[in-house]
This record gives sequence, structure tokens and C-alpha cells, in this order.
Amino acid sequence: MDHRNLDKAMEIFACLITGETVGKDNHRDLYDAYSSQAEVYDILDAVLKKSNLRLYEYRNTLYVTAGDENRVFGYTNDELKKAIGLRLNRELFLAYLIIYDVMTLFYETTSGEAALAYVKTDMVIESTTSLLSGVMARLESIVQNDIEENSFRTLALLWDELPLMAENDDISTLKAARGSKTGFIKLVFNFLISQDLFAESAGKYYITDRMRALIENYYDSCKGRLYEVIEQSYRGNTEEVEKNAAY
Repeated sequence: MDHRNLDKAMEIFACLITGETVGKDNHRDLYDAYSSQAEVYDILDAVLKKSNLRLYEYRNTLYVTAGDENRVFGYTNDELKKAIGLRLNRELFLAYLIIYDVMTLFYETTSGEAALAYVKTDMVIESTTSLLSGVMARLESIVQNDIEENSFRTLALLWDELPLMAENDDISTLKAARGSKTGFIKLVFNFLISQDLFAESAGKYYITDRMRALIENYYDSCKGRLYEVIEQSYRGNTEEVEKNAAY
């Protein structure tokens, strides 16, 4: 083993685990070593696998995300609740649902260009409401067991009980909070911004290249059960619209 290649691989690893990107525009020398030196690539790949981290590349830039059950670089449920500003597990699962829904708003599929340039709070409220309505309307055909059924009933009830805005709120000064749909969405958006997955400008929220990399690479191969439920709900809603249009 060439120790210079080992040093390069570990430099790349150190950058990535501290949230830096490695690519053509940042740490170019490290990116070039990764791209051109097979030993650098192999060493980095081995270290990442041992650390339960996933590497993905987007537009000549490298990113990492924690693998399943990664207790060192990932979040526990309690840590994630604290990071977002939530207290209850059902609130955290609602936040998961909203994040997945946001992904599907930007990307109807994970190949090709994003469907939207940005989202706004009201767009995500409308989409989340439609999603949960679709799930509840087809609950028996969508869920696989009683646990899933109870979970989605709980999420639908939690969302339904939240007012659009908290009492005495002014739309121009609305803050992130757990007590309303608008405030809850803003909590999720603030978390995505803190993770460099969202950027905000004048009330419009744009996905970053880091988020695009996540959606187009890691997300595409690790969709999970929640993604399946969302897809079934949207497919059912589309079929219902087409059926009504036929009449």
C-alpha cells in the first residue's frame, strides 16, 4: 500500500464526516485522487463500509450519509426529535412522512430533472393533507398489518387536529412550532436547512445539490416501506381523478 494514497483517502474521509463536500469546486486535489487513483478509491470505500456510511456522487461532488442503525454518525429517534424541535414519537413520524412527501414533490421519479424548482409552505400542507387523505381512503388495501394501520391512523388524526395556523398568528411572521400545520412544516424545513438539504429565499424553499444527491442516489436504492405507502396513495388518487374525468 502506498502511504500517500492512504493519506489521501483518510483526508477525504475526514472532510466528508465533518460535513464538507469533496469535488471539482471544493478540495479538487482530493477529488482528483479519488477519481484517478484506484487505491485511494478502494481504501475510502473500505473505511466507509466499516463506518456504516454510504457514499454517493452528484455533479462531480462526493457526499456521505449514515447507513441504517448508524449510532455514531446518524441520529437516534430522541436526538432527531431534539434536532427538529419535537417531543413525541408520532410527531417525529409525521416529520418523516412530510420529508418523503417533499421528495416526491420535487421528483416524480428519481431519474431526470426535478419536477419543481421550489416548494412553499402552503404547497406542502396541501400535499400532506392529500397524501394522508389518500392513505386513509385506501387504508385496508395499503397497510400490511395492524401496526401500520394504527400508525397511519395516528398520523392522520395528529395532522387533522392541527389548525392551519395557531390562534393570533400573523402569516407574515409565522414561526416554526408544533401547534399548527404551518408551524410544523416550518420546523421540518428548518431542520432540512440545518442539514444543508434546503435553501430558503423569500418564502421559497429550494433543494440543494446535497439533497439532489440523496434523492437521486441513496434514496433511489433505499426507498423503504414509507415510500411504498406514498406511491400507493398517489397512484390511487391519480386513478380516482382519471375515473371521475371519464364520467
